[in-house]
Amino acid sequence: MVVPATLTAYCALIVVVSLLGGMTPLALVLSHTRLQIYLSFSAGTMLGAAFFHMLPEAVAMGGPDMVEWAAFGLLTLFLLERFFAYHQHEPSELPHKHHHAAADHDHGDENGTPALSWGTATFGLAVHSLVGGVALASAVVADAKGQGRVGGMAWGVFLATVLHKPADAITVVSLMLRGGVPSRLVHLVNLGFALMIPLGAALFFVGVDRLAPTAAETLTAAALSFSAGTFLCISLSDVLPELQFHAHDRLKLSAALLAGFLAMAATSAIESPRDEPPGPSPVQAATSAGPIPAERTRLNSPERIEGDVTWTDPTLHGVGARLASC
Repeated sequence: MVVPATLTAYCALIVVVSLLGGMTPLALVLSHTRLQIYLSFSAGTMLGAAFFHMLPEAVAMGGPDMVEWAAFGLLTLFLLERFFAYHQHEPSELPHKHHHAAADHDHGDENGTPALSWGTATFGLAVHSLVGGVALASAVVADAKGQGRVGGMAWGVFLATVLHKPADAITVVSLMLRGGVPSRLVHLVNLGFALMIPLGAALFFVGVDRLAPTAAETLTAAALSFSAGTFLCISLSDVLPELQFHAHDRLKLSAALLAGFLAMAATSAIESPRDEPPGPSPVQAATSAGPIPAERTRLNSPERIEGDVTWTDPTLHGVGARLASC
């Protein structure tokens, strides 16, 4: 019961913060620098969750070959963002331009219209939110299988998700406001987008529950590694575009990134080692090696018979045996 209860609580909190994030462009004005500090910290937590929690656990559960799934996850989300959604987390009130040496580049046209429609961007972000739900559920299930409880890895993935989800909601709502969408539809889409994480978690949990234990563990390991790749893609897409355009804030943004990364390192310290399967007992080890030759049995026996006298090897029976031999 601990896994469904914990997963339900995590998903409920993520839905709440996602809804609040979506309401931010409607109620507050965020400065670009403050938003980038928040995104840097969120990116640090996602990097740390991938390297300190998800990839090591995937390898422990499924072996080194599971790392290949991380590459697939990174490329999948990269292509998804290239064609459907981009990580522009700017509120609608703050059009932001990056000044290149040759020309300005603002990811939009001359009228400030975003390069993608809000529907296309929402679809892409909803898909990667589904993947985020799979990541959260696989982390909770892996912790339960490895430690018998929900531990540091599940907490780390939850923290990274709950920090990044509001930023995606800001993107969706901001694009809708720029497109002149009525506020009622904005709230409905924001609610549906917030429910993508629980939906992804439910799909994974139901699927794993129907599999045999070995297949379920393999699927969990592959899902963890694939999700780690998506975490790497998301975090780097948030950080790299701002790398050359914030020279005046580089210390703040670097500190925020390191703070998130080190927070994940700290949560990895509270994880218990995975339970290893018990090895064979000494009797099983001896019998598995085959029958012992008769000569070895006779020569290694502590008792030998010479004529009508049976005596005991003193080196094998200690002081009592030596006294008996006297």
